[in-house]
Amino acid sequence: MTDTTVQTAGTDTAVHDYVRAHLRCRLADEQARLDRVCALEAAGHRMVDGGQTGRTEDGQAAWEITDWRTGELLASGVGDDAYDSEGARLDPDGKWMHIDNVEEDLTEAEPVGIPASLADALQDWVGSSGTSDEDVASFVGWSVEEVVRHREEA
Repeated sequence: MTDTTVQTAGTDTAVHDYVRAHLRCRLADEQARLDRVCALEAAGHRMVDGGQTGRTEDGQAAWEITDWRTGELLASGVGDDAYDSEGARLDPDGKWMHIDNVEEDLTEAEPVGIPASLADALQDWVGSSGTSDEDVASFVGWSVEEVVRHREEA
């Protein structure tokens, strides 16, 4: 019978190395996304955020549109169709772009020495809002500030 309670040094190192590589990929991906946002803004687009914020007591959709950079409230209202029509009215030239539509190809760290399913679980752990920066920093041996920089999204 195999003793599953004993960790091998190679696997332990591979797990730590994978999490560090994954964090580096996240930082590079976020920088690529920010570069894309800057290029779109330079081309005359305005980055907006928002969407449905809830429902009224009578079941209608409540919504808002904000400037992604400043957080300025550009419009808000109620009604399932009002979001699109108000957006079109405020942006007749079609220059607004929702920040969620700015996509870049994501890079993936290669799971060397660990199963792909474990790599997936580690990605979920790193990306979870329930995982503290302190826990990740302690695990990978980095400062909390460095982990924050690698995990934060603009």
